[in-house]
Amino acid sequence: MFSNKTFYPSTPALIAKMAAKIKGHPSRFLDPSAGKADLIEGILGKLRRRPDVAAIEIDPTLQATLRGKGINLIDSDFLNYSGPDQFDLIVANPPFDNGDAHLMKAISIMYSGQIIFLLNAETIRNPHTNQRRLLAKKLAELGAEIEFIQDAFLDAERKTGVEVALINIVIDKSTDSGLFDGCDDTASETDAEITTQYEVSTGRNIEELVAEFNDVLKVGTDTIIGFYRNHRKIGGYLSLSATDKKVESNALEGNGATSHMQNQINSLLVQLRSSFWRRTLDLGEVRKRLTEKKKKEFEHALVQQGFMDFTEGNIRQFVINLIGGYEHTLSDAVQEIFDKFTIDHSYRNGTLYNDNIHLFNGWKTNNAFRCGKKVIIPGKSWGRSFWNGFMNRWEVCHDTRGLLNDIDVVMANFDGMNDYVSIYTALDNAFHSSSRWDRQSGILSTFFKITVFKKGTVHLQFRDLDILRRFNVVACRGKNWLPDDYGARKYSKLTPEEAEVVDSFEGRASYDRGVNAIMFKSPATMIGFQQAA
Repeated sequence: MFSNKTFYPSTPALIAKMAAKIKGHPSRFLDPSAGKADLIEGILGKLRRRPDVAAIEIDPTLQATLRGKGINLIDSDFLNYSGPDQFDLIVANPPFDNGDAHLMKAISIMYSGQIIFLLNAETIRNPHTNQRRLLAKKLAELGAEIEFIQDAFLDAERKTGVEVALINIVIDKSTDSGLFDGCDDTASETDAEITTQYEVSTGRNIEELVAEFNDVLKVGTDTIIGFYRNHRKIGGYLSLSATDKKVESNALEGNGATSHMQNQINSLLVQLRSSFWRRTLDLGEVRKRLTEKKKKEFEHALVQQGFMDFTEGNIRQFVINLIGGYEHTLSDAVQEIFDKFTIDHSYRNGTLYNDNIHLFNGWKTNNAFRCGKKVIIPGKSWGRSFWNGFMNRWEVCHDTRGLLNDIDVVMANFDGMNDYVSIYTALDNAFHSSSRWDRQSGILSTFFKITVFKKGTVHLQFRDLDILRRFNVVACRGKNWLPDDYGARKYSKLTPEEAEVVDSFEGRASYDRGVNAIMFKSPATMIGFQQAA
């Protein structure tokens, strides 16, 4: 009956336990391992308010079952899912063999909301792989609630005596970045009248976006109005909508058609505003500052605060808000990339083990370390290889592209935010120009010399050691391993304790060359990113 050997349908008792943990009234619910919808149907039966439901399922037979039940199937493979949808509830009973990868993926796409997962208890009790250790670390950071349940599937449709762990995670974030502060609220609903061409005076990219938005809106509105105006004449020859019969009936009765037309136009407005606001992320001043975390904040703000009117004034206010809050964004991004280069990829069983890091005598702790010239990133991301090979052609996985983009965004701020060849572009060009399968080396991006190995490991070697130094200084000051005024005074003016830290961190000659140096050689220095004097 079950062709999928890792598919174990949830029992009513387990579904009830999972449903009982749901807090509040979720509005967007995802089951990323939906099976034949047992979990979805059980959860919906326990909720007072029905949320919008989305499902992902990899098995073609089960996909057909979901479609037959009218459930919105948004993808086939959760681990490769990269859609823009935002969910405030993710509930899942994923395949037992890689449940850890599924849970890590769920955590990565959840900005604010609740995650409820069933895992094989061994995944939690026996963290013998790097993936499981990373998951354990993440669950501890998030304050996850873990309940172990013995013999949970003995009475199931597919029986097994395995013990399971019920994971409950609540991620409570508010959109505190203020990305849309000062923008007008959602524009009033249309009365089907189109105003004249929007006029703008400056900013060609913004002008083009707004002009295109207005053009598309006008074409769409004219089309909808024309359809309803002429429906009596041509409706019998066209099938443009599933609601044709309802429209025909309302039109013949002399009422309802106008209201239905306006609803269609307002639906068009909602979709257009959402789509065009996302396109602002490609504006130069936005793209240069857009980390993966900031993208998630943007999506969350767009969902939570409604679809703001797409005008030049609102777009400019959004860009100003992004730049104005950039100090905090960049500081976070430096810390996150430093942790990726060091902590996340340098621990094994609690012990620092590889050449990514160099220990030094920190200001506040003896566990201080800095990033080395060569960084080794392991070859697994959410349980999959960083690099996928297909017919002897490599490609960069989607999840990896986000990390590589964040690395480049951070390094660009140390370099003056000039145009650069990204890691992804360098790799993509190399992969398409070579059929070598075991290893590719000598790949050059603006900031790194790159080597990629078949097993998936990527080696990044800093090309500019001054950028590496400033990156380490900013990160280690943020961790209080270096004093806030590190580099403000010459070596000869330091106390013996301060000199000892300098000697351990970089040495006197390197330190004196960097005295009073600006850390970020970018426009960001104009909004508060100068080294403490």
